[in-house]
Amino acid sequence: MERDRLVLLVDDTPDTLDAFSHFLRAAGWRVETAADGREAVEKARALRPDVIVMDLALPELDGWEATHQIKSDPETRSIPIIAFTGHGFQQSKESARQAGCDAFLTKPLDPAALIAEIHRVVELARQASTLARSGSHYELLLYVSPGSVPSLEARRILEELLAEFDSAQVSFEVREVSADMPKIEADRVGFTPTLLLSREGADPERINGDLSDPEHVGRRLRDAGVPRKK
Repeated sequence: MERDRLVLLVDDTPDTLDAFSHFLRAAGWRVETAADGREAVEKARALRPDVIVMDLALPELDGWEATHQIKSDPETRSIPIIAFTGHGFQQSKESARQAGCDAFLTKPLDPAALIAEIHRVVELARQASTLARSGSHYELLLYVSPGSVPSLEARRILEELLAEFDSAQVSFEVREVSADMPKIEADRVGFTPTLLLSREGADPERINGDLSDPEHVGRRLRDAGVPRKK
């Protein structure tokens, strides 16, 4: 029941918070609000909402970074996040996707459309959680170098290949190698692109070979037991 479910609504405009809080409560949802990204991260950890509606242009900590922090935390990464912003450019959508947003909506928006999207992502999250509990979970971690053609190609191939695998049991994360990366992590990578596979949180194993060859990568994932869609 919606009345048992919690929405964390994040926006730095009081009128927007008031208006959409009213519509969501009228639709039966419980609502908590945050006025900046830092508060959003803190409330996500403390309240574990069923869904977060995140404005991207926020003070203190912007919505992209707040989303990244929430999705990087094992305790909160399964919470679906809807980006809700006045920036309708494709670049903004791609940046939101990379940060970890599960959906993207552009202001101004009919409240009914927001409520429908909330229902959709919450149901998808529920299904993913049910399936994850029923089987093993695999984590794929791709290390890339910014602007590197081989890295971009490896990422493209992985994203296309993952369409044939069960997204409820397989998670995929891309990390850029940078100067501020912890030494122990940088030593583990060694070179880019590098693909690591972990099952149920176990120590990751490296997927060797040519990551620009989709047949090779797909075969290695299947050989490792990564579950395909039924």
